[in-house]
Amino acid sequence: MVFTYWQHNMKKVYKKINHTKHLIIIVALGIVGLFTVLVMGNIYYEKIYPVSSSVQFGVTFSPYYAQDLGQDWKTTYLSLIQDLKVKNIRLNSYWDIIQPAPTQFNFQDLDYMFDLASKNNVKVLLIVGIKQSRWPECRIPGWAKELSLGERRQKNLEFIEKVITRYQNNSSLWAYQVENEPLLNYGHACDPHDRDYLKQEVQFVKKLDPRKPIILTDSGELRFWRTPMQLADIFGTTLYRETYNPILGYFYWPLPPAFYNFKSSLITKIFAQGIQKTIIVELQTEPWLPQEPAKIPVEDQIEIFDLDNFKNNVEFARRTGFDTTILWGVEWWYYMSSKNHPEYLEYAKTLF
Repeated sequence: MVFTYWQHNMKKVYKKINHTKHLIIIVALGIVGLFTVLVMGNIYYEKIYPVSSSVQFGVTFSPYYAQDLGQDWKTTYLSLIQDLKVKNIRLNSYWDIIQPAPTQFNFQDLDYMFDLASKNNVKVLLIVGIKQSRWPECRIPGWAKELSLGERRQKNLEFIEKVITRYQNNSSLWAYQVENEPLLNYGHACDPHDRDYLKQEVQFVKKLDPRKPIILTDSGELRFWRTPMQLADIFGTTLYRETYNPILGYFYWPLPPAFYNFKSSLITKIFAQGIQKTIIVELQTEPWLPQEPAKIPVEDQIEIFDLDNFKNNVEFARRTGFDTTILWGVEWWYYMSSKNHPEYLEYAKTLF
């Protein structure tokens, strides 16, 4: 009796083990198959779309991040225009800095950057809205945080109008980016993302200045792109090959260049036939650090992101087939140069 019961239970155990083995084999084969498809697809893609030598490179610049890295930001900004010869710059309009009080506005820093850009025939992509580039991303003034969500959104629209009215006739301004990755759950003290409000913002900006294209951005790896591609004139994907998470640590995305172009083509054909094109709005050319650079030894930063990483990411971007790539990390290049590592800046000079 006992032996029969034991034998019966052991059969169940063996059955479960065999089922688990089969499941593991199926999952493993699926992963291998997917990887094979990606690799073969990328080889085929690169035969059709060889590496482009005509990519227009630009940079995103944050004067306040440059300051955090110990720089005189005006000196850095002047250098990236006159020494690096950058001709395409992505700038922020930080609400919390420009409008620190309900009736107080300070456009001095943004005016300086626009004036210098127009004098040197530099094109400016201007981010408008609450969510901007660089941490904490969501730039809500202290006084606006005390308002209801509806009131804060209305005040945001009023601020956007102030910004656009001020710069819409500047010769350097070529496009507006409405918010920064507005549907991605990333940033500090952000309001809940809202597709209807994003659509309202886009329509509002188009009404204020219908002459310039609207760019919307999204994560290259974490999201589907459907809504921003439907609402935008030009779509901007971010492209980060190695990221850091405090729980998981560093993670490398094993995606081929063809993935981004195929994804763009697929969404365009099915959901967003009106989109003009896709660009890379942020290409990782600095390390993703767990804390600010000043707290991490320079040699450790180089180990995380050396010059070969920089070059490989640029080559990767060329292979996507997109004609515009905006580099992310120009402030860090200058920081590293000040630490006796000018190789990042020297290489960047070859791109512009």
